[in-house]
Amino acid sequence: MVSFPLPPSPRLRQRETRTEVPLVAMWGGLDGALGVSVKPKAPPPASTPANEGTAVPEPPRRREPFNLFGGLAFFGGLDGALGVSVAKPRTEDAADRPRPTPVPLRSTYTPGRVDRDAHETKDGLPPLVVLVHGLESHGGTWDDLVARFVASERSSPSFLAVDLRGHGLSPVGDEASFTPGALAADVAACVEAHNREGRKVVLVGHSMGARVAARLCADFPGVVSRLVIEDMDARVFDGTKYFGEQWGMTGFDYERARAFKRTDDSLQAMTASLTHAAGVGTFTSDRVDGYVVRGRVFESTNGGRAVSLIQPLGFCLAFDRVLACDDMQDALSKIASMPLSSQPEIHLWRAPEKCGESCAALAPGVAGGVQWIQSKFSERRVHDCVFPGAGHSVHKDTIELFERALRELAFHGTPAAFEREAS
Repeated sequence: MVSFPLPPSPRLRQRETRTEVPLVAMWGGLDGALGVSVKPKAPPPASTPANEGTAVPEPPRRREPFNLFGGLAFFGGLDGALGVSVAKPRTEDAADRPRPTPVPLRSTYTPGRVDRDAHETKDGLPPLVVLVHGLESHGGTWDDLVARFVASERSSPSFLAVDLRGHGLSPVGDEASFTPGALAADVAACVEAHNREGRKVVLVGHSMGARVAARLCADFPGVVSRLVIEDMDARVFDGTKYFGEQWGMTGFDYERARAFKRTDDSLQAMTASLTHAAGVGTFTSDRVDGYVVRGRVFESTNGGRAVSLIQPLGFCLAFDRVLACDDMQDALSKIASMPLSSQPEIHLWRAPEKCGESCAALAPGVAGGVQWIQSKFSERRVHDCVFPGAGHSVHKDTIELFERALRELAFHGTPAAFEREAS
């Protein structure tokens, strides 16, 4: 394993996308509801056009190890210093088939750089890597990874990390239209707003985010060159496994989820409100305590009010409509039927099955398992890579390996070097 020394991390440079409507109107007053002040960001370096942005509270940076769907260690740590940009909805050509109207997403853009002497890209521009988080997470989960690239003296791709609708600081939008296709359209619109050169991007989806990413590739052919599916397969999730037998009889309590308020007078009041906010077995006290430990529920420095980056309604909709369905199977089948020129190269970056956390399994003979995915494509289109020592959050648990693999993939198209050895 190659280890790159980390100098003190510089402040991430972030670029926001200028929109044609006032920021507060675009967010429907979300900044006021959260007690977040709106102010211009400091001008970026001359090489990056100046833009407007929104200042949001910086959550704590304490982290715990990942433990899938359980207790204090669920989904890694909240990562701080959140920059904000709002992408304009995609303008559709008349020839385009009807697509869902995108919801403007909160996103963080970090410009990359290329060593001119290394000749790592033909046009001298860094590739764009788009990062899509999983259930119960948000774009800040990638901060540590992006910071390593920024701190390194080597070439770095540009990064675009999004908050999916109903997660982090992105709105839920129309509940009826909350589908994998709609989430994919949101991300595609955000990518278009930041991808000024119109080049194909590298798309990384972690866990549930991989399902959104696969749907994006299916519905927007030619946008993605390489798709990284991080520790996820296409099998249908069974909620009773995670929320208990009683949940299997009642499902989520959507009325409670809709009634949840994302700010409260104190941290104690917020955690009490969030506990069981979507019914028995969902937001248990252990899980909510974990949100506090990782800073996903925190006290704002602006007025002292408690803020939740967990949206129960978004959580319920995402589980029911993205995880507990076979949409990813349909998306991958659609991609496999496309001309090779439109198909992204697929990289399965997953944890060892024996770790007990992985959401990706070979699952022979089961629709949606890793072997099923491999059978849909030719061998040269799918690269299966097991990251030794990883848990479900591969990009956190094996961050050095992940950084190395992502740099090689983004700049050279090289699959992870240890994939044969570790599989």
